[in-house]
Amino acid sequence: MANKNNNKSLFLYTALIFVVAVLLIILSFFGQTNLEKKQPQIEGTAGNTDSGITERAAVLSEENKNLIEENNALKEKNKILEEKQTMNDLLLSANGYFSLGNNAKAYELINAVKYDELSVDQKIIYDNIKAAVEAE
Repeated sequence: MANKNNNKSLFLYTALIFVVAVLLIILSFFGQTNLEKKQPQIEGTAGNTDSGITERAAVLSEENKNLIEENNALKEKNKILEEKQTMNDLLLSANGYFSLGNNAKAYELINAVKYDELSVDQKIIYDNIKAAVEAE
């Protein structure tokens, strides 16, 4: 009688291990299929071979290099725009002080402006303020 219960337990454990193994195989199959759908293949590669991984790394490295170059260019543009904004703010402040009659402060600010970095319209304002302040 004890031997019959041991056989049933052994059968249940074996069946349980078999069911778990089948479930793991099914889950790994669907996981791999889903992974392949989410990660598009690089042109000219088929499957996950060592050369495919090398090519992916090369493509990613090239894209990374391009992004770094673009980032550096944008930082430089941002620096130039910040400088232009600073000159514009100085010119605007000088114009404001000149309009209020505070020519000393207007003269101080107008001398801090870099004339070469101004637009044509800004140069007109600069010239008018500078001429009026220096005339007094």
